[in-house]
Amino acid sequence: MKCNKIFRLSSLRTSIHLDGCNVTHYQELHKFSSEAEAEAFFNQSIQELLTHGWYDIESVTVDENNKDLTPDELYGMFLELKNQVDEFANAIIKPYIEITPSSTTETTLWQSKFGGLPYLPKNTTYPEAPDGTPLHLLAQINFAETPKLEDLPEKGILQFYIEAGGETAYGIEEYPQLKQTTFRVIYFPEPDLNIDNLLDNFDFLPPGIGLPLLDCLGLNFAIKSTPMSASDYRFRNLVKSHFPIFQQDNLTKAMENSLEELVDDFLNEYEEKYEESLGGHCLGGYPAFVQNDDRADLQEEEGYDFLLLQMNSDDEHSIMWGDEGVGNFYIQPSALKRLDFSQILYTYNCC
Repeated sequence: MKCNKIFRLSSLRTSIHLDGCNVTHYQELHKFSSEAEAEAFFNQSIQELLTHGWYDIESVTVDENNKDLTPDELYGMFLELKNQVDEFANAIIKPYIEITPSSTTETTLWQSKFGGLPYLPKNTTYPEAPDGTPLHLLAQINFAETPKLEDLPEKGILQFYIEAGGETAYGIEEYPQLKQTTFRVIYFPEPDLNIDNLLDNFDFLPPGIGLPLLDCLGLNFAIKSTPMSASDYRFRNLVKSHFPIFQQDNLTKAMENSLEELVDDFLNEYEEKYEESLGGHCLGGYPAFVQNDDRADLQEEEGYDFLLLQMNSDDEHSIMWGDEGVGNFYIQPSALKRLDFSQILYTYNCC
């Protein structure tokens, strides 16, 4: 026996699916030794929902203009989408440069690193906060040491500084943080590796008590690939543009709402399969999120859609952004093509 039911309570929705000896309820599969046991559990679950005020959508009479998709239609669509989770993930997969930190006793001034002392020519003004407090180096990437990744520079040194005196949350004083006041991103396209021309006395730096890391770490790099996080602000639209199910014409408002809920169901299946594998220190690729994607609230003509740097919390290397958080730096793709790092979105969030 097969039967599909959908129930609503205000704006909430749940579904129950009976298929032989199996019942799926709240996206949890229950297996029974006989169809009779499965059917009894199915009916009991329905009664519990009705007792708590849920109603069967098929029991409500609606006019033709507000006709909804049937439970059987929606469940069939869900199964079709569920079987294509891997195909969708592979369709949107993206290469990135994985960063692996390593403990080190010494780094050169121009070497790639997390923390430590920066490469800085003597004729360059050291980056400061508006009150004159020197910022601290968070990360330095020497592209001569990284594998090539499309859109990233093939040479030069890119630096990320943040306010680390404890006056801000890792250099973020407002959301979204677009003004490079308490953080700074600096690019040197043609590094001068003559040590005599570089600043080598940093005694003026105050203690970096607000840094998310304790020690200077050397960096190793490798090309990897990653799917997108379901928390990415672009994810829902990508799902709807990828599957013909969501591109039907002449839909009623009720049908549109049901299809939006179907996106939620697909998102949950996707998250269950892929979300644990996302994250890590990287250049490029897709960001990982502890909470929501802060970019969703930006009113920009062009999105900050290129992930310039992601630094995760990392117990092994004593990196901690608040409570197991993550710091991300984004740039608009057109600005990256011009090697213009004056407009950067910097975000940090934690559990």
